Order: sequence, then C-alpha cells, then structure tokens
Amino acid sequence: MIEIELNNNKLKNITTMKRTVILMAAVATMMIFGACKSSKPVTPEQRGRVEVDIPCLSESYDDDQYFRAVGTATNMNQQNARTAAYDAAKSMLMKRLGGLAKGLATDYSRTMAGDAQMDKVQRAIEGEITTVIERLVNDSYKTCEKMYQNQAGNYESYIAIRVSKAEIIRQAQSELSKNQELEIEFNRDQFRKFAEKRMKEMQGKQ
Repeated sequence: MIEIELNNNKLKNITTMKRTVILMAAVATMMIFGACKSSKPVTPEQRGRVEVDIPCLSESYDDDQYFRAVGTATNMNQQNARTAAYDAAKSMLMKRLGGLAKGLATDYSRTMAGDAQMDKVQRAIEGEITTVIERLVNDSYKTCEKMYQNQAGNYESYIAIRVSKAEIIRQAQSELSKNQELEIEFNRDQFRKFAEKRMKEMQGKQ
C-alpha cells in the first residue's frame, strides 16, 4: 500500500509540474503576443522630426520644354527678400546651364571642326551660347512666387523661374550663324541635334 501511495504522489507531482510548465509557456506567449500587438510604428513627429513643405518645389524640376529652378531668401525687408530669392533662382539656373554651354560647344567643335580650328570654334560657340543663356535667364518667367513672414518678423520669399529650351536653341542658332570667328560654315540642324541630346541628358540626371 505504501508503495502504491508513493507512486500516486509521484504521478501527482509530475502532473503538477507539467501543468506549471504549460501555464508558464502560455503566459509567456500571451506577453509576447500582447507586446507585438500593442507596439505601433513610431511616427517622424514622435522622433522629433517634422516634414517641411517647400513652397514652389513642384516648379523646380525640368521637363521637355523648360529648364527650371527655385530660389529662396529671408530678409527684414519684403522687397529685398523677393529680389534676393529671384537672384538665387537665376544664379542656380545659370550654374546648371553653364555646363550646357561648355558641353555643347565641345560636342559641336569636335565633330564639325578640324583639329586646327577646334579650340577656336569651341571658344566661339561657348561664348555665344553663354551670352544667350544669360539674356534668357535674366528675363526668365516666374512660374511660382510665395511670401511668408516668420515669427521673428522677417520675410521669407520663394520664387521659381523657367527658361525655354527651344528658345535657347533658336537664339543660339541665330547668333552662331552670324559669328565670323567660327571660320567654318555653321550647321543649324547638327547644332540642334547636339543641343537636344545634351538637354535630354541633363533632364535625366536631375
């Protein structure tokens, strides 16, 4: 009888241990599930980051017809802020289009001029294109203009401008056709092909 009672006690202890293990596993599973269920994605605002809406940003990207840029400036004087933003946009556009003038002059001179004339032709073409670009940028069309006054009382100006790609080609063709320094016959169609290729490449890299 004593041996039977001991065996029964062992069975009870084993059963109790199994129940305890199962219960602990269930509790752990519930805790893990609850933690996963309650966790939510942390928003940028909760991390102390706030998305900034940039005025006129949609007008800063080139398309098939126009080169574009956006300038911004802050000043205590409203007109000074506006002027500085416009100058910043023009400066940004001139910097980009300066590369166009140099690249286009190189493409044309290497293909159309002989070795003896290449450097002179390149300088003449680059000079003419740069003059055309400067003129068009200074007269550029404003596609977007926003003005804000911040908490400090200063004015924040945003101005977007654009310059016609077709007009750059047209005016450059006109000036180069009259240029006597080229010492070669200017090919308008070939120049247009080089220009359109360069402009397309610039748009793809933006």
